[in-house]
Amino acid sequence: MTSLMNESLKAVLNEQIGHEFYNANLYMYMCAFLRNKGLDNLGKHFENQHEEEIGHGKEFVSLLTDLNTDVIIPEIDEINMQFISIVGLAQAYLDREILTTTSINEILKLAIQSEDPVVEQKMREMIAKQQKEYEEATTFLDKATLLSEWWQCALWDAAKG
Repeated sequence: MTSLMNESLKAVLNEQIGHEFYNANLYMYMCAFLRNKGLDNLGKHFENQHEEEIGHGKEFVSLLTDLNTDVIIPEIDEINMQFISIVGLAQAYLDREILTTTSINEILKLAIQSEDPVVEQKMREMIAKQQKEYEEATTFLDKATLLSEWWQCALWDAAKG
């Protein structure tokens, strides 16, 4: 397959596909974790995040295929976490969004350095999406910090219903 994309950029974009699908799995895990605590409405937030991350992964696949570049989807690590508090879950959520934003920003820098305007534009679009997700994760952590105890989350969950 002939591609105009340099190997370094191709590698990090394929890596990002795995990163997005890991995020999707993490958020589905968080959804299930919350539902198992009877917090179905809070779980729904993470079900929606799961769908968003699947969409992001597909966008990276489309970017590569549109540029006639090989797609390699990396193995996705297992997720098995125990969250002691809603704050711990919320912090893991925010940490993951920060990691994702940092990763996409690094791809943007490489696209600029590689003089690849198509990838550069797409990464700018993805960073704009990440800004919204960062805001959502920060707000979730702020609310979790106010409540801090699992039993208090039932009030939050009921309010989201």
